[in-house]
Formats: sequence, C-alpha cells, structure tokens
Amino acid sequence: LFDPIVRGVFEQVLEGRLAWLDAVVLPRSNDSIQRLYYYLCELRRRGVAAPLPILFDLQHTPSAAAHAYNLDRMADLKAALEAVAGRAITDHWLGEAIADFETRRARMAAFATARPGSALAGSEALKAYTAWRVMPPGAFDVALPGLETGNGRAQAGPKVVLAGSAQDTPDLHLLVEAAGGREGGDYHPRGDLLIGEAAPTGFAPLEGLTRRYQSGLMSSRTFPRPPEAITRFAKARQADLVIFHFWKVEEALTWDYPAERRALEAAGVRTLAFTDQPYGIDPGLAAPIARALDAVGVA
Repeated sequence: LFDPIVRGVFEQVLEGRLAWLDAVVLPRSNDSIQRLYYYLCELRRRGVAAPLPILFDLQHTPSAAAHAYNLDRMADLKAALEAVAGRAITDHWLGEAIADFETRRARMAAFATARPGSALAGSEALKAYTAWRVMPPGAFDVALPGLETGNGRAQAGPKVVLAGSAQDTPDLHLLVEAAGGREGGDYHPRGDLLIGEAAPTGFAPLEGLTRRYQSGLMSSRTFPRPPEAITRFAKARQADLVIFHFWKVEEALTWDYPAERRALEAAGVRTLAFTDQPYGIDPGLAAPIARALDAVGVA
C-alpha cells in the first residue's frame, strides 16, 4: 500500500518525467516515502535512470537524545547535498536561505489567517499552498497577490475546515463550494500544516533547522499529536463544520481521528468523516456534505 501522492511520484520517475532531478530527499518518518527510497535505490542498482535518493531520518520524539540524533542527521543531509551540488554549503549561505524562507513563510501565515474573512474560495487557496513550495521565490512573490484575489467563488455559507489526509487536488474543496460551504482552512499536510513555526533564532543554522523540523511542524508523526490542536485551529478559522477525509491507505492519521472528533464536538464544532476512501474524490460525497451543511443551520 502506497500513499497515492508517493505512488504518483514513482510513476513519474518510471516515465522519465523527473529525469531533470539530480537527487530527491526522502524522510524516513513516512512509511510510504521510506519505501519509495528503497524502490529508487533498486532502480539505480538495475541501471534504470532515477534521481539519487537521499534518506533523511528525522525523529519527532521530544527528547534531548532525539535532538542530538536529528542534528547529526541534518549534518549528514548537508554533506549529501554538498556532494550533489559540488560545493560547500556555508553557514552564511544557509542563513540567507533560512531568512528568505522565513519571509515567505510569514507571508503564507498571514495569508492563511486572513482566509476566513476573505472572498477567496478554498479551491483557489490550495493553489497558493502548492505554489509556495514549488515556485522560485521571486516568481512566487509576484504570483501571490493574484492567488490572494482568487476568482471570487467563495460563498457566504457555513465555514468549513478540511482535515485528514493530504489533498493534492481541489476536488473535495469544489464539492464543499458546490454545496454552499465556505472553506476557510486546510488542516492537512498539503494545506495550513505546511506553514509551521519559524526556525528559532539565536542558533547556528543547522541547530535552528533541527529544532524547527523536530518540533515546529505538525505532521502525521508529531509526538504527541494533541487533539486540542485541531480545535484551536477550527475556532481560529471560525469553522461551523470540520470534514475529515482519509485515503484507504492512510497509515497514521486515522489513529488521531477519534480523539480529535471528541475534542471538536466538545467545543461545539460539528464533524463529518469519510474514511477508507479510494484515491480520487468520489462525487457521491456531495450529498452527505450538503446534508451536513444544512444541519449546521448557519446562513
């Protein structure tokens, strides 16, 4: 079983569509991605053209031992990237890159916070989260104002937060919009959870990066993953309804769902869940989404 997004990456490798890549960094903290690392290693062993896979073993356990281990792995990653690039990654250069990233991260944090009061449709907002991670910084800075404007499809209906598995297409957002909902937050790894916290200041670059990625991001492997976090997020986004959507191959997030549902309902936020879903949004979800929005009773 593979995460559908990971499967899509591997298929692109087999088709030669990623031949322009020299290397790809793969975190060990995700089972599907770790298996992709082994698959790419095997392809290269067989002489098949594939990017060099670099495994990054980051532990999320909040302990000093895990931090020391992560710092060593961050140094290993730096050395591997230096070998690929053919030049040293200096602290000065790395510090400038961190500062540049933080500028864009802060812009995305402001963009996300403003969503509940904006006229931006959720299907358009998802484009901004994707663009932030794949576009060159200068091009993204030019494109973001247009993404913030969107296409004016946002409605004045109940506010919805989408949670669960990563949504790499706007199909679920479009179902919510067609049913009269207004999607104001993406509590999943392709949405607001990408933003995270700033790298702490006052540390050497590798130390700051290690601290951020160990504890400054919410992920499926965050330890522990507090159920109150989604409640705070939903309240901040003025959500009337939280829709959970889990792919059939979801390995981790479904374990958190019962506690998250109880925390949300205790806070007065309604929930709707779609579990064991095949990849590709089922149009049949439109009817239960519409019923759930009607039940909210918010005009």
